[in-house]
Amino acid sequence: MRPREPLRRAPGARRSRAADRGGAARRARRRRCRARAGTRAQRRADPLLAPRSRDLRRGARRTPRRACRGARRRDGSPLPVIRIDSHDALDLSLYRRIVRDGEPVELASTLLGQVDERRAAMLRALEAGTPAYGVTTGLGYMSKREIPPTDRPALQRSILLGRSVGVGEPLPHEVVRGAMLLRLTGFLSGDAGVSSDLCRLLAELLNDGWKPYVPSGPHGAAGEVIPLSHLFQTLVGEGFVLEDGERMLARDALAARGLEPYEPGLKEGLALVNGAPLAPALAVQLVDRARPLLEQATLSAALATALVGASARTFSPRIGRLKRDPHQVAVQERLLELLGGGEWEDRPQAPVSLRVVPQVHGAVLDVLDGVERQLEQEVRAVTDSPLYLLAADGEPEGFYPSGNFHSQALAFGLDALAIAFAQLANLAEKRLHRLLDARFSGLPEQLAAEPGRHTGASVLHKGVVALCVENRMLALPASVNVSDTSAGQEDFQAFAFLGAEKLRRLLDNVELVLAYELLALRQARHLRDAPLPAPLERACDELAEFVPPLLEDRPLGPEVQRVRDLVRSGRLLA
Repeated sequence: MRPREPLRRAPGARRSRAADRGGAARRARRRRCRARAGTRAQRRADPLLAPRSRDLRRGARRTPRRACRGARRRDGSPLPVIRIDSHDALDLSLYRRIVRDGEPVELASTLLGQVDERRAAMLRALEAGTPAYGVTTGLGYMSKREIPPTDRPALQRSILLGRSVGVGEPLPHEVVRGAMLLRLTGFLSGDAGVSSDLCRLLAELLNDGWKPYVPSGPHGAAGEVIPLSHLFQTLVGEGFVLEDGERMLARDALAARGLEPYEPGLKEGLALVNGAPLAPALAVQLVDRARPLLEQATLSAALATALVGASARTFSPRIGRLKRDPHQVAVQERLLELLGGGEWEDRPQAPVSLRVVPQVHGAVLDVLDGVERQLEQEVRAVTDSPLYLLAADGEPEGFYPSGNFHSQALAFGLDALAIAFAQLANLAEKRLHRLLDARFSGLPEQLAAEPGRHTGASVLHKGVVALCVENRMLALPASVNVSDTSAGQEDFQAFAFLGAEKLRRLLDNVELVLAYELLALRQARHLRDAPLPAPLERACDELAEFVPPLLEDRPLGPEVQRVRDLVRSGRLLA
């Protein structure tokens, strides 16, 4: 166990690590634990298996001390190590490589030294009697209560345990892993006042594939204290992690890695839970899921246009340029690409649901790009509170209360995405209804092989109607809700988590809407056996492998599931 932090004497900058964390002794104990861990630690330390390091800014390479567990590509070659030498060097591309692709990270020693220097300055301020929320005081409504110096170290562990009230299925590992990375990079600014030991541990567990079990809800607090307490209490040996899909006590998982439970120093327990890394981690996953759905909807719209014989004139990029809308132009260009240049004959106007595809899909693309721009800021953000800032711009050094834990911009963005994709599904529903109507499509009524005797594809539309009604309920904004908690001290919330959960369910529905529409389009293609542009012909051939033509009534539920899986796979977009 690490000795508790004394506050009787201010340590100097160079000795702060030992005085604050027992750092050298702790690292020596870890080395002994790793040696006892046996062959796995030896295998990870094998220089022949070790990945190569890539400097984040300069492209320099160096050999890391050890490879990360599982840090290999599918072909067996080692993954490059991403060297972080600045807290704000992360962007969405690197975030995805680390979080999704599993590329390991290495922290620059100079950056860790700066973290320890800032922590030493913070500890000197505390020794001088400077009050600090959540360090020398209680939290929330209890922030007016002073904590005796002898109880302050224990408070940091208590913060991690007393707020773990979540229940339910775990959040996706990609989201949890993203939160770990963003908390780490935020700490590397030094503004949170944590130690380099904590940063090293986070990097080590991130590289090792650590999977805390973080319940999916409910999360109604200001900031993200409930899920973050579940996530980071695993560092101190409390709570659960997932190993091979099974829940395991965190203390046992640490022991299996040759690690002791971490002893949080002053302010470190608070720093672990008082930030906002989960909202951007959730948003990145949802944006990455939503973008292919927009592309799939555009493919379906092009296929519907070709099958009903509508004119491509409405998709002329000149129309979008007159609107001064680059997103609309991008969609119009993509539609013409799918239509192989299009049929430019002057035909009677198609229904509005076919003519406004560029306007609707372009607006959805604009919302997606806007949220992604916000995420580029969020992955570089420092969201701790309070922050310990050095003197600058005429302002003094000290603790600064912060509201950066409040993810309002992302909450707005998630609500906007829900509205946008609900409208995307509404448009697909109208296209499907027109496709079933012989007056508009020129195809047999309800796409039946023998109208009247067979139902055809009409019931597909009934399922889509129900999904769109549910989507309109899910599109109601979460970000306009507020409630008092902590006896009125925490009286405003962003509810980004609720917005993310609504959007996840809505995107599930959009997948199904597109699957229903594609099933009907496959039948329309069978009934109108005429040449199609090559991109659309490839998509129809892919569909035909999964769905036979509807020659008589049969249960279509299993086929809807198969087409939904096809949508998720992205094969139609290849």
